[in-house]
Amino acid sequence: MTDGAFGSTLRLRIEQFAPALCGVDANLARIARAQADAAADGIGLVVTPELSVTGYDVRDAVHALASPESDAPYPMLADGPDVVLGTIERDTAFVPYNAMLHLRGGRVLHRHRKVYLPTYGMFEEGRYFGRGDSARTYDAGGGWRVGLLVCEDLWHPGLTWLLAAQGAHLVVAQSAAAGRGALAGGVNGGRFASWDAWEHLARAAAIAYGCYVALANRVGVEGALCFAGGSMIIGPDGAVLARADDLGEDRIDAELSLDAVAAARRPYAHARDDDPRLMARELSRILGER
Repeated sequence: MTDGAFGSTLRLRIEQFAPALCGVDANLARIARAQADAAADGIGLVVTPELSVTGYDVRDAVHALASPESDAPYPMLADGPDVVLGTIERDTAFVPYNAMLHLRGGRVLHRHRKVYLPTYGMFEEGRYFGRGDSARTYDAGGGWRVGLLVCEDLWHPGLTWLLAAQGAHLVVAQSAAAGRGALAGGVNGGRFASWDAWEHLARAAAIAYGCYVALANRVGVEGALCFAGGSMIIGPDGAVLARADDLGEDRIDAELSLDAVAAARRPYAHARDDDPRLMARELSRILGER
C-alpha cells in the first residue's frame, strides 16, 4: 500500500529519529526520505515523533518557526504513503501551537493541537505554546477511525476515553519524552526507568478500549534533555507488537487489522456499555460544585 489509502489491514511504521533543533529543511528532507523508503516497503502510514519538523526545545524561536495553518503545507510529501508529523502552527491571532498533522498527498487530513502542555520540572511548554481544546477522531478510510494525541495528552486518560467514545480503532501518539533513571533501568529491560510508565499507559489504553496504540518517541539530546526512544506499537489486546531502540534512531513496523480490533472487543463489552451521558451529567455536577 503506497498510495495513502487505508484498507481493512494497514502496515504502519514508526520512524524514530532525532530531529535537528530549528532545522526545518533538514528535518523535512529526513521525513521525505523516510516516506520514500516506506513506499518501497509497502507501508501505508509513517508516524514521526513530536515536533519532528522543528525539534523540541525551541523556546523563543517558536514564533519564527510557526507556519500559518494550511490544508496543503507540505508539497514535498505529496507522493507516497500517509505521514504523521509534528510541527508548530500559528492561528489567525498568531498564537503558536504544538501541532500533530496527518498528511495524505501533502495535504492535512486531520490536525490535533496538544491540549496538555507540561510546565513543570525541566519542561516549559506553557510559556511558549497555546493550548489545544479538542480531541476528535476522524475517518482515515478503509473503515478506520483514528485519533491523535501529543505526549502529555496520553497522561490524561480522559482524552483517550474521548477518542474511544468516538469509535477510535487506532490512537496515534507522538512524544518527545526525556529519559530518567538511566542507572536504574526499566523493568522491561530498557535503559530508562521512566519509560515503563509510558508502556503501562499505552497498553492500558489498548486493553481497555480494544484499539491499537502507536507511540512514536524521539531520540537524541537537546541541552539538558536526553530523549528516551523506545517507540512502540501496541495491539488491541495489549500485546507489544514492536519496540524500538531506546538510544539510537530506529524504525519499527507492524501490520494492523480491523479484524484484530473486532476480536479484541469480543471478550468484553466496554464500548457497548460506556455511557457518555452519565459522564457528561456527572462532570456537569462536579463543575457546578466547584
